[in-house]
Amino acid sequence: MPIKICKDCGKEFEAPKNSRYPRKYCDKCSKQRKKDYEKIYMITADECEE
Repeated sequence: MPIKICKDCGKEFEAPKNSRYPRKYCDKCSKQRKKDYEKIYMITADECEE
């Protein structure tokens, strides 16, 4: 499996060789991003940067 560098934390991780979409994040960061994305509907316009 090829070794890649996580775009969030900078750690090296092994990505599956024959995956349909190449991975950009390690397992820990992927799970955190998924959890944050599930709560995206709770963000209001006031919290967004211009």
